[in-house]
Amino acid sequence: MSEQTDRQYNTPAYQGQRPLDFAPFTDALENLSDAHREELDRLLDGCTIPGIQQLFADGKLTTLELATCYIDRIHRYQSLNAVLELNPDALEIAADLDAERAAGKSRGPLHGIPVLLKDNIATGDRMHTTAGAKALENAHADRDSSIAMRLRSAGALILGKGNLSEWANYMTSQSANGFSVLGGQTRCPYGRFDVSGSSSGSAVAVASNLVTVAVGTETSGSLISPASQNSVVTLKPSLGLISQDRIIPITAAQDTAGPMARSVTDLPLLLNVLAGSNADNHHHELTPLFELDFTTCLDASSLQGRRLGLVQHEKEIRPGDFVVQEQALAALESAGAEVVPVDFPLQPVDYLPVLDYGMKVGLDAYLQATGAPFATLAEIVAFNAEDLPNRAPFGQDLLEKVLACSLTAEEYEEMVHTNRTITGNIIRETLTDNGLDLLMSLNNYATAVYAPAGYPALSVPAGYRDNGEPIGLTFFGNYADDARVVRAAYAFEQATHARRSPALSG
Repeated sequence: MSEQTDRQYNTPAYQGQRPLDFAPFTDALENLSDAHREELDRLLDGCTIPGIQQLFADGKLTTLELATCYIDRIHRYQSLNAVLELNPDALEIAADLDAERAAGKSRGPLHGIPVLLKDNIATGDRMHTTAGAKALENAHADRDSSIAMRLRSAGALILGKGNLSEWANYMTSQSANGFSVLGGQTRCPYGRFDVSGSSSGSAVAVASNLVTVAVGTETSGSLISPASQNSVVTLKPSLGLISQDRIIPITAAQDTAGPMARSVTDLPLLLNVLAGSNADNHHHELTPLFELDFTTCLDASSLQGRRLGLVQHEKEIRPGDFVVQEQALAALESAGAEVVPVDFPLQPVDYLPVLDYGMKVGLDAYLQATGAPFATLAEIVAFNAEDLPNRAPFGQDLLEKVLACSLTAEEYEEMVHTNRTITGNIIRETLTDNGLDLLMSLNNYATAVYAPAGYPALSVPAGYRDNGEPIGLTFFGNYADDARVVRAAYAFEQATHARRSPALSG
């Protein structure tokens, strides 16, 4: 067992975890018979969004039943700690969406589909937005984030908030992936493995069929790695494809939300809603993507004639990785792709000062704009220090480092520009010099290059190590290559069908 996994199964005793409130759903859960529960579990096993929409159309399922089923599963599998808070109005919203459908009104493919938001994405409803922190336990955002607004407009049901590594895993160097004081320790549903962070709850909820799809966030690896470790699909989009509005920040230079799904079939449907030009993210290179229907990328022949570069990562490789990698390469070649190994530096820049400065400035701005209980990070650090065992049981040295950051605004901007230039050039030159369409790595082993570059990466399940631990294959490419990585991932998924349902019990 790794040191990280050991931490996840040896949480220090503390007080402060907020229990899930099932009181608003008591009647619905009590009225859910064992036979109906089994029927819903059977209907939804492996079901995609198009499949759910067909069940709606055939009268075999309603959004109210679907939401009740998920809440029941969240109740049954509370030990996973994937969900930090449930939307107390979920069933009323579900009934309203059913009424709209019955009246002949559909808002699109996400109408009536439950979605979980990582709890650093603001909602202006009765739910809190906390980053998992005790200091923000009672924090209500002043309004919906752009993401929440777009989801509601599309008819999606925001079912709740996903647990996460507290402060998006930038609180302490001794953190346990997937742990937050409010949410407790998120568990990998596949076994005693590293759940990875920081979008842990979002990944686990999707993997365990506690929700149809979810939204996570990433600064460096926080979408890709938990997706890989929990056998789900995710896209870390090109920086700017999805708005950063009202997301608790680390740094605007790298932060992005991204969709998480059980299949590449579902991912574009959520991405179509999340992607869109906003005041904080308009980049001319992304304009064609704002107008693209990403479901047009679902072509099983997309790898025919494509040349892919495999990043070598011997220092990061873990037992069983090579077996899965060879199986993945065979599937890629069977789908018509040519794979060539490439030399690729995995740690070309130091971007931690960018994170420090970005959080120091950005978090204070977020707290003040939303009317949070604390106006500055300094106040939060002081609050934690008053009761470290219960408010920061793994410490808060990274938050303290953020406060001590001495970069100026000019130095920050210069470092962001330098890092983007170096990492962007590495990706572009590797693609060009080797005549490649895309690059690939296992898990998030190349994240220190594509994350500071702001370039897209997509993780899709590749298989399982001998002990049953999942691992994903990550496709990444040039800026605005989001459609290309979706196409490659879909063709790979169709060639492998690698995903299987986690063995949940009790």
